[in-house]
Amino acid sequence: MELDLAPQVKQALEKDWEPLYRSQLHYLVTWNTRGRRPVLKEKHIEALHGLIRQTCEERDFELVEVVAGQDHVHVLFGLRPAQSVASAVRELKGRTSMTLMGQHPELRVWLRGNLLWDERYTVETVSPLRVDRIRDRLSSVHRTLFGCADTEPLAEAS
Repeated sequence: MELDLAPQVKQALEKDWEPLYRSQLHYLVTWNTRGRRPVLKEKHIEALHGLIRQTCEERDFELVEVVAGQDHVHVLFGLRPAQSVASAVRELKGRTSMTLMGQHPELRVWLRGNLLWDERYTVETVSPLRVDRIRDRLSSVHRTLFGCADTEPLAEAS
């Protein structure tokens, strides 16, 4: 069925058309440091939060929550149906790894190499009704875990 529209209207619709979406898929993604070594300190985690927020803004991912322990990261975010979760994770892990290794050379020493993250990650889909509950659970668990974690100090980079 073709509508009989004025040429100017038809041209404007064809030129500025963008698909609208009403749904958003939420994912909880978790990945570990290489060898699950507890190398992420307070300064690394703060930098990691900023990098993930920046990447999500640039790539148009809806960031809901980011929490990290000394050896792993949880990111809860929403994607449009046209966006791939694998591409989003690759972007997040790649950018954070390169930037953190450049800014904090002690990570190379502690991990004995150039790889910060393990190649594996887990993805869980989260229904819209459970997003708030998951966010609260992540915040509360990591507040208590990170506050009372006892680990032996790692050797400083020379």
